[in-house]
Amino acid sequence: MTPARRRWVCLVAALLWASGAGWLVAHHWLVRPGDYGPVPSPVEPWALRLHGGCGYAAVALLGLLWGVHIGPRWRMRRARLSGALLVSVTLVLTGSGWLLYYVADDDWRAGIAQLHWLLGLAGLPVFLAHRLTARGRARRGRAAPDL
Repeated sequence: MTPARRRWVCLVAALLWASGAGWLVAHHWLVRPGDYGPVPSPVEPWALRLHGGCGYAAVALLGLLWGVHIGPRWRMRRARLSGALLVSVTLVLTGSGWLLYYVADDDWRAGIAQLHWLLGLAGLPVFLAHRLTARGRARRGRAAPDL
């Protein structure tokens, strides 16, 4: 993958994670009491909008990565475990994000939301583990343990 593409992937991933974590903090810990009940933080809708926009960019990048990175590296047998875990987390997050747009039932929505943010928070260490595995292989110039 070219350095420019790698930077785009890292930028979108960082913005996606930070906006999701920012929404989570705003939604759960920045709520103020009001005269008619809890008042959401003004940060919350903006974090959610940024998160949604970054989500669309991430899906587009996933399509690009499938052709230029995932497929070729899979055939080369490189970082299969960490790569498969990262792709799995990404696909479940994509599906749960889509469901959050369309599921109306409050109970289902609450469960999907919890799955989405738990996996989203866990996605950062999975991404970093995959990234560090690949970087370590490149530095050593030989095969590293498959993480």
